[in-house]
Amino acid sequence: MHRGRLAFFALLVFGSSLFAIKGFTWDMGIPKFYFSSVSIAVFVVFSSLKAVRKPYRLGVSAPQIFALLFGAYACLTTLQLIGTLPQVFLTSLGFAMNLLLFVLFSVLMSAERSDTLLIILQLFMFAGLVIAFDAVFSFYSGHGLLWGTDNNPFTRGNLSSVIGNVNFTTDLMAMLLFPAAFLTVSKKKIWKFDNIRRAFYLALFSLFLIVIMIGQTRAVYYSVIGSIIFMAAFSIFPLLRFKMRSFASALDKLFSILLIFSAAGIMIIYSGDNVLTSGRFSFSERISYTTEDSISVDVRILQWKAAVKQWEKSTVLGTGFGSYKYLSTENMGEVIVEQPKYMYVAGLNSIRTHNEYLQQMGETGIIGILLIAGFVISMLLNTIKVVRKSSSVEKIILYLFLTAGLLVIFIHSTLSFPGHLMPNALFAAFLFGFIMNPDLSGERRPGFPMDKAFPLLIVLFALTTSVLMSRTFISEGLFTRGYIEYRRLESINPQIPELVNSIGNIRKEVEAAESLEGKYSYLQNETYVSERFETLAESYPNAPFELLQSMASEEREKALESTLTGLNSKLRSASSALLNARQDSTDSFYSAMRNLSTSREISGGQYLSEAYLGYMYLTAQRKEDFRLKLNMSGGGIESAFREIFSRADIFSIWLGEDNSPGAMLRELQIDHAYLSDLADLLKPDLAATDVSGLFQDIDINLLIDYQVTLDAVDALLRSLKISPDLQVVRNTANLLFRVIASAEMIADELEHFAPYVIGTNALNSLIEKIRRIPESERKDLATLYDIAIDYNPGGWLKGNDNIYGEYSRNLLLLYGLEALDEVLEIAEKEVFAWSVMKVTDRVVPSGSIGELTPLKEHISKEWFEDQYREVHSWCRDTSVEISKQIENGELSGEALNKAQTALIKCDKFLQLYSQW
Repeated sequence: MHRGRLAFFALLVFGSSLFAIKGFTWDMGIPKFYFSSVSIAVFVVFSSLKAVRKPYRLGVSAPQIFALLFGAYACLTTLQLIGTLPQVFLTSLGFAMNLLLFVLFSVLMSAERSDTLLIILQLFMFAGLVIAFDAVFSFYSGHGLLWGTDNNPFTRGNLSSVIGNVNFTTDLMAMLLFPAAFLTVSKKKIWKFDNIRRAFYLALFSLFLIVIMIGQTRAVYYSVIGSIIFMAAFSIFPLLRFKMRSFASALDKLFSILLIFSAAGIMIIYSGDNVLTSGRFSFSERISYTTEDSISVDVRILQWKAAVKQWEKSTVLGTGFGSYKYLSTENMGEVIVEQPKYMYVAGLNSIRTHNEYLQQMGETGIIGILLIAGFVISMLLNTIKVVRKSSSVEKIILYLFLTAGLLVIFIHSTLSFPGHLMPNALFAAFLFGFIMNPDLSGERRPGFPMDKAFPLLIVLFALTTSVLMSRTFISEGLFTRGYIEYRRLESINPQIPELVNSIGNIRKEVEAAESLEGKYSYLQNETYVSERFETLAESYPNAPFELLQSMASEEREKALESTLTGLNSKLRSASSALLNARQDSTDSFYSAMRNLSTSREISGGQYLSEAYLGYMYLTAQRKEDFRLKLNMSGGGIESAFREIFSRADIFSIWLGEDNSPGAMLRELQIDHAYLSDLADLLKPDLAATDVSGLFQDIDINLLIDYQVTLDAVDALLRSLKISPDLQVVRNTANLLFRVIASAEMIADELEHFAPYVIGTNALNSLIEKIRRIPESERKDLATLYDIAIDYNPGGWLKGNDNIYGEYSRNLLLLYGLEALDEVLEIAEKEVFAWSVMKVTDRVVPSGSIGELTPLKEHISKEWFEDQYREVHSWCRDTSVEISKQIENGELSGEALNKAQTALIKCDKFLQLYSQW
């Protein structure tokens, strides 16, 4: 291979395996997909331009045709998103085109010489070596070399490395395992010193297997076992054709034996309690535990049923490639409503199915599944043809080892989504291309001409794909930066009030020291001098009185000066720290706002940026920013009002771009710009004295607080149009409660605008609209809370933040006893969720009862007994059981913490129950 091509493929393989920018990476797969798409685009451009100069026919096999058809069809399905989820169309199209680009890359790879492909295969081995070494080192030391992570040793999560997930690190190792085995045992001349090569790859094989063992990913174990069964089954044909001696002659006997012993030894070692396992895990126990792990099983079943729900809504065409993540919460919620037994495994947001085939069924429909089935069947037939008709044992062995490596990702995809991560996806594409190489099958294949305009169309396609993937990469990277700055701001803001209080306390101490009061009264002249004089006189009985008196006075001055100097030094340090904290918080605020805003502008589907913009609106810095706009407005107060209340500010103007509802919140009002007309109401000729009077008569801070809450509500609602995260739904409901609760106060404040507006009719109309908010927004408030509860009824009982109690209290605060019937319904939902969850989790329905207990005189005793009698008995029995377990020392660690939490909740419930 030419050095330039070797360098390019090395860059492609290592970049696609390791590329990730710290502080600019959220999903570890995105940077690598971006890198590979750009690199492959370069490869396609050069290949296509070469074809323009020298046309040729590119042969394709039946499996490649099905793969190309599926990739093209996946691109076409994304057109449906223009009507359903237009914001994410380009993002999904980019991923679909990237899939097709990978398939095209594999087709081009299949046209390469087999010697060239063997070199590229070894590049993947070397990249895998880097990842495997980092994974093993991180597992045993707790420190990751590549990503710089720190964790406890012997934690499987340490294996995430730069791939981002332990399951897919082990998946990659399993894919590499079989080619590494081939390079260990093959007699094919590959290196100048082949015994060194075999020894090296034996060590590499062992390292890959160790990573698989310590990764403890059961689905990967099954994938490896499945691939071994595949190899054993399809080895029968060549064994019958060539006999054992001819078949074995293609393998190095010594290294074949060493390979078997190495594999057996590693499995035995990692199934026992020894220094390498520290007794914390066992390969054999992990395998046998599969059926007992009900959480792992049920969470997948829930996600699979959600995918089926998605498919039922568009059985033929699907809902569009890449759409599952945007529809999953609603579909899982519908499954839970129908089958509540799965509520204990419901998460707040799940963006992948944990079964690639079911996900593609939901996204691409029957047509997509038929194309995948055609691919699988054609691969099976191609394998049978190779093992039955190929005249070379060596080629059959290479084919089986490579196919076994590819089969790993296909088997694993029944229980997970390894194709969504890199370099797994790229390596699978490469293996597919290698397997389809005509040298392995020896057959002539139909092809299509690489001439005329066709190569240029491929170039255009490749460049478009790289542009779309770059868009996704940059958008997500900017979001990551914005998120980091947001978290930094969250850590700084609590320090500022503490520093302000500290400065105030120090100043009080300075004042006390200067006035010689409080604890500094001992520095008063007569007191200090007389006490010090007595001490000096005892030490120096013969010294003159006047000298001792003078020394005592001097010491008193020095003590006072030293005290004031120390206090002033502390004051300067605290003031400097406060100044730095405020400057850092301001820098972080504007950095976060710029990055998040730019992220959503680049990609309209970046819903996380919209959600965190909503959270940024609630920060003290946003409110201070608005106050500065008003203070610096001078005579242009109308312009400042327009920026703040009419959302003309650079960071909030996007809130007026699209007010149409969507997703599972399709019935909700999404525009809450209640104060948008305020700027138009102001008199255009307000004098400076009028503006000054306006600021004195009106609590501007109150209006700003209200406006940023309205902005936050609409920002969160817009993010929910794309991806309905139930935690965001709940947060939005809580903010909307604040909007409703403050409506009357805001309306009263708006009445003070009367002297400063053009006419009072428009002002009165605005005031009346604000006063009607409690009723106009009541339905939306209920919708938000009901969706959050109905789609994850059991999840909210875990932890300490009970949504049932919050919802009940908010309704009672806003609407009084008029809302009592609604609160009783909420309590019934909570008890029902408990009745399901108590089997798997020690949760307690203490939310609604806590709000109802003060109102027991208004509630039927019979209703209460019907609802809570069983809960009371369970809490009493559970409390006794937990107390005994703790007393007998049966619990420790996390189990003890959970038991203690459950005990506290049970006791709380029993106390509330006793009050009835």
